[in-house]
Amino acid sequence: MAKKQCGFTLVTVLILTSMASIVVLNSLRENIVQERMSGNFQKKMNSRLLAEKGVFEEAKLLQQALLDDKSLDIDGLIAATGNISGIGLIGDDATYNASIAKNAAGELEISSIGERYNGDAQSNLVARFGFTPGKGGSVFENAIVGCEGVSLSASGRIDSYDSSLGDYDPDNAEAAAVIGTIYKDKDVTLSGASTIWGSVHATGSIIFSGSSPIVGSLKANNSIEIDSNFTVSTDPLLPEGFPLDTAVGGDVLSGGDVIWKQGKILGVIRANNDLIFPNNSASTVLVNKNNDGLDVMYGNTLKAPAGLAAHLEQDGILYSDTRYNESPHVELVAFQDPDNFEASKVQCDPIDIESVVNDLTDPAAEDILVKHSTTTLVVGQPETRVIYELTPEIGQSKIENQGAYVWENWLGEPPATLNYQLATINEKIDQKVLKSGGFTLNNGILKVTGGDVTLIVNGNFKMTGDSFIDIAPGSSLTLYIAGKVTMNAAAGAITMKHGLTDTGKPVFSIYSGFSEANGIDISADSDLYAAIYAPKTDVSIVANGGFSGSIRGKTVTASGRGGIHHDLNLSNVSNGGSSTTTSKLVFLGWSYKAPTPLTAEPVEEPIKPTI
Repeated sequence: MAKKQCGFTLVTVLILTSMASIVVLNSLRENIVQERMSGNFQKKMNSRLLAEKGVFEEAKLLQQALLDDKSLDIDGLIAATGNISGIGLIGDDATYNASIAKNAAGELEISSIGERYNGDAQSNLVARFGFTPGKGGSVFENAIVGCEGVSLSASGRIDSYDSSLGDYDPDNAEAAAVIGTIYKDKDVTLSGASTIWGSVHATGSIIFSGSSPIVGSLKANNSIEIDSNFTVSTDPLLPEGFPLDTAVGGDVLSGGDVIWKQGKILGVIRANNDLIFPNNSASTVLVNKNNDGLDVMYGNTLKAPAGLAAHLEQDGILYSDTRYNESPHVELVAFQDPDNFEASKVQCDPIDIESVVNDLTDPAAEDILVKHSTTTLVVGQPETRVIYELTPEIGQSKIENQGAYVWENWLGEPPATLNYQLATINEKIDQKVLKSGGFTLNNGILKVTGGDVTLIVNGNFKMTGDSFIDIAPGSSLTLYIAGKVTMNAAAGAITMKHGLTDTGKPVFSIYSGFSEANGIDISADSDLYAAIYAPKTDVSIVANGGFSGSIRGKTVTASGRGGIHHDLNLSNVSNGGSSTTTSKLVFLGWSYKAPTPLTAEPVEEPIKPTI
């Protein structure tokens, strides 16, 4: 009898169905996990892209801030930029928040947090930028600037050096001194025996009749007259390869005429108008050392009343030939047109010094008279000498008495004591300054210590007799003066380390707001270092010792036995000159960081019941 198997098929189907269900459920679970992982990845990518957008938007603000103000330092740039936040295009729940800060290495860091789904996905992107601050122009970038004229009759050398590399040494001097004018049609007159290690640029004419050479070039908008009356330079040192009988070592470039009376020229001659040979001196020789095309070019005519000498030729062709009669289109020296100041490319007074000084001076300030008593102390003490000491916070008088600095009552009332005030200078607020009415140093010592000292003088500043200024290492003295400056110290001196302090200040500088004639008169037999800015008044320098620094005046007249040495390091003083360099941002890299978790709220412990 056959066995009965009722229900076996059903059991088999149920088993297979269960197994299939398990497989399907596992597959569904895996799909759900994969879907969630894909969703999380998409959220994370969204948050990362939002974080990147925040960096890019913050970087745009940085660039705009630099365009608005090229002279910003890193702290000013951070303050001008601020933070930024916004939303993405994919939804209101897609947000970014970016901020900027300076890290310990002095780099700029943009931190941007991107979020999606109200913080479910969050990315923190940090981008690093190197920052090079822009350098504002310096009014001391040239050796001598006479806005309305320069006249040089000194016998010492005019050259340049860099105080950041050490004190001036004639054996290591550089030929980078620049002399020039700024107002339209203003001349430079060169006489005397000063060898000029540099170039001369005139908005008017150049009249060169000195007995020493010019190492660089001459460039003038009107005419250039060369009548150098020497055969051998009086300068014991000249640049290597510079012939001793040379008048001009570089090119002669004129927007008008070139009047070539005598003197050897190593460069070329270019005249937009006439080339004139008044006497055909046989000593006139052209070298064209750089083989710069034609020796001479003139846009109008060549004039030689006595006939052109045979040696005035190139490759056997006289300078009167038509090949030389072509306009060289000499570019004019940039000038300030008094009829249109705003359109001028350069400015005589870019910082408006008269207004600056008027804002700083205090008409009620006390006069200071620093005298030297002729009384000699007894009891074996040395001759009494009054010292007026300036620090950034106080100015007071004293005498030296057995090594201690005190004031003796028998000298009478001491000069007024100055206490610092706060002022805004060059857009920097809360600067400590000392203010006085007038300041006279007569057989006394002005001692500067303790750092950068700014003295505002509402009257005249005088230094006469056997006086000197002693500026301690690491300190500086900046004078803003409304009146005249007279420094006629027969044996006086200014002792200091030349150049700039660690804070970027010239060790000694004079800013004059005086707007009448003859405002700066300096005559000294000893060495003097000064950065002088007096564009509204005349500057007269008699340098029988060496003068180092820079000079800018309405007109500048320099004479004396000593030389004038331009400190090239002064071009790093940012105080409103025409030359500027733009601040730069350099991308250094970026990295994603884990977002800072929110601080969890503390868990409250359950209250225990009391028994």
